[in-house]
Amino acid sequence: MQNVLPSIKRDGIPKHILHSINRELDLHGTKSVCSKEDIKEVVKSYADVAKETQKEVIEQATLAQSSKKVVESVVRQMDADKVEREKRRTNVVVLSAPEPAKDSSSEDKQKEDKKFCTSVLRIPAKDIKVCWRAGKADESNPNYRRPLVIRLKDEELVKEWTKDGKGHKTESGHWINRDLCAADRKANFLSREERRKRQQKN
Repeated sequence: MQNVLPSIKRDGIPKHILHSINRELDLHGTKSVCSKEDIKEVVKSYADVAKETQKEVIEQATLAQSSKKVVESVVRQMDADKVEREKRRTNVVVLSAPEPAKDSSSEDKQKEDKKFCTSVLRIPAKDIKVCWRAGKADESNPNYRRPLVIRLKDEELVKEWTKDGKGHKTESGHWINRDLCAADRKANFLSREERRKRQQKN
């Protein structure tokens, strides 16, 4: 029986696929008992599988590229957080500290803040490097008090004045806490919320 399909031709099928099938037929001296429609169906099935495989590969590549971008973003943020922690390593922060008089000079405001640290909070002047206000004053809200950041001489003093990071309430009623970066503040907040929910359940 002669080969019923010495050369396969089909619109829409890649030439390299047709060439491979024709070559296989020639190599084996095929005396095919398949009809032309059978061969076309085989080629079509092969093309469909190849198309689906290509689609899966593209989807996986897209996912991998997306994951890579997420990982890179997370790594950058972790590096930034590490830098922020190092900058704040010897800082403590006090909320609700009275603001200095608005019409005072920058130098007088700083002196007034430092006096608050030593006289009200009872932190010895020798333990303080510098203090400043975080953020901008809100002129529209006279009751708004910016956080007062105090840089101490070393980490041991930070541990002492924050009770090992748990927070210390002074005799004046002001809390002295570690100066945390945004990521750590959020983590602390979520931890407190989780603890509060557990307590409510119990």
